[in-house]
Amino acid sequence: MAARGKFSNDLWFNAAAFGGSAVLGVLLNLFIVRYHDAAALGVFNQVYAVYILLSQLAVGGVHLAVQAIAPRELQAGRSYDAGLTATLLLSGLSSVIVMAVAWTFRDLPGRWFSSPGVEAGFPPVIIGLLFFSWNKVLLSFHNGARRMRLFAVFQFLRFAGLLGGVMWLSLEGADPWRLPVVLTWTEIGLFALLLPLTLRWWRPWKLAGLKGALTEHFRFGNRALPGNLLLDVNTRVDVFMLGLFTGDAAVGLYSFAATVAEGALQLPVLFRNNINPVIASAWTRGGRSLLNKLLPHNRRAFFRILAPLMLLSIALFPLALWVLGMQEEPMT
Repeated sequence: MAARGKFSNDLWFNAAAFGGSAVLGVLLNLFIVRYHDAAALGVFNQVYAVYILLSQLAVGGVHLAVQAIAPRELQAGRSYDAGLTATLLLSGLSSVIVMAVAWTFRDLPGRWFSSPGVEAGFPPVIIGLLFFSWNKVLLSFHNGARRMRLFAVFQFLRFAGLLGGVMWLSLEGADPWRLPVVLTWTEIGLFALLLPLTLRWWRPWKLAGLKGALTEHFRFGNRALPGNLLLDVNTRVDVFMLGLFTGDAAVGLYSFAATVAEGALQLPVLFRNNINPVIASAWTRGGRSLLNKLLPHNRRAFFRILAPLMLLSIALFPLALWVLGMQEEPMT
């Protein structure tokens, strides 16, 4: 019962953080549109789309290995120190390779999208790929250990950092093409906070089993990478296509609406992040029979949270249109 209660409580906490992040994401887009213009938002979201694509290549799928293997090791009472060290080394190496290629061809995104703003705004975000990868690995470790509240707080802080950075740059009079640099700033800031916290549970000097951990996590990451890459790129295909065939302003107008739709599509990810460590732990303890007992209850817990969120979004949709200036007054 305690485990069930923890799952429900963690899910509610993560749902609240998810809702806060969604609000910040909308405010970020709204601020750029209102303070600058649609073209500025188009530049930001095109750079962001390329950044997300490269970030998945940079981390190499090893963060998913952490989500699967860390619960197994911790449930068995074994140390995961070497496993976390291995994934940080692997993701660091793959990030450096991706960053080197991205820097060599740093003018390509701007040429693809025929956008001087993208061409100028892309190079400063390249260094952020390293810290994004490390943050993904560290957060996956906490996810696997079921420290879901810490996981939720840092997911929220990412969006808070993006919004705060964009607002500060804008108020300082920065050109719109400079706004994407907050992607790098945010990841560096998160890493500076997350690493000291992680050292409470991670002893990087404990290297016993490192070679085996490198092999296991590398193989798992390679198998997981294609599917995860396609899943994330799928949410950015529209931005890529519009960037290729239209201008920055059209991308900005469309991507504003797409942000809301993308947020709704992330709701299953919310459940997945919470259920993954439960599944891994249950499989280690009792195999298929224990999974068959746990999953139905946890699915019901997810639906109890999802249904109110969806109903609330429907009720608030007319108000959102009014706030965004898409109709004169909210429907009553």
